[in-house]
Amino acid sequence: MKQKKIFDIGMYDGSDSRYFLDEGYHVVAVEANPELAAKAMQEFQDHIADGRLTVLNRALADEPGEIELVLCGDDLGASSIFEDKIAHRNPSGTCMVQAVTFSELVGEFGVPDYVKVDIEGADRHCILALNPDNRPQYLSFEADHDLEELVAHMASIGYQQFKLIGPCSFLELGNERSLVNRLKRRMMRILGFEQPLRVRRAGRWFQLMHSSGPAPWASDGEWYSAETLLSKWNHARQNDQLMGWYDVHAC
Repeated sequence: MKQKKIFDIGMYDGSDSRYFLDEGYHVVAVEANPELAAKAMQEFQDHIADGRLTVLNRALADEPGEIELVLCGDDLGASSIFEDKIAHRNPSGTCMVQAVTFSELVGEFGVPDYVKVDIEGADRHCILALNPDNRPQYLSFEADHDLEELVAHMASIGYQQFKLIGPCSFLELGNERSLVNRLKRRMMRILGFEQPLRVRRAGRWFQLMHSSGPAPWASDGEWYSAETLLSKWNHARQNDQLMGWYDVHAC
């Protein structure tokens, strides 16, 4: 039986990879920051040894070769190949890392079942490289200024169902503003807390700010069309209803 595979592009501290491994998947994790990649190779050495995890110290880009990574002093996981993405977050230097394209990953490891992308403004290099032959069944990435362009591309290659998930709650955009959730947030603020450190979703605990939460097939809310996704996104932006940043889930 073919083992299901996930690409974790933007491994950060390994929270998502650990979740995927716990769920029984083979994981190919890509992390541009050398320090984070080295920590992961040490922390996950048993999973690497048994062949269930591959950690690549690479920056996903639109062409191979070397590329400059700008290091973020506030958060190593926020380092980016785009200097302007972290100009306000205490840049602490640069380093050169080997770049890898999505096509190269597929050529080496095959088409995955799911791709999670969170690479500080470079998500488009993965999304625009997808085509009907290499697209995964499920996909998630961070919504940004280019959302309409990326969703149009995804729809053109066969993605039909979408969600917007808030990584500060792991709830679908509409459910974030439900009466129950707003009352919970108000009670937390009364008790002196801005937000919880962990939340329970899909039968397990996820750490906020370190995890992408449940995979798309287990995430909160109903699926909707590309048109509805963009309508929800634009309405929330225009009415100042966004609570932090958001991930797009697609299938």
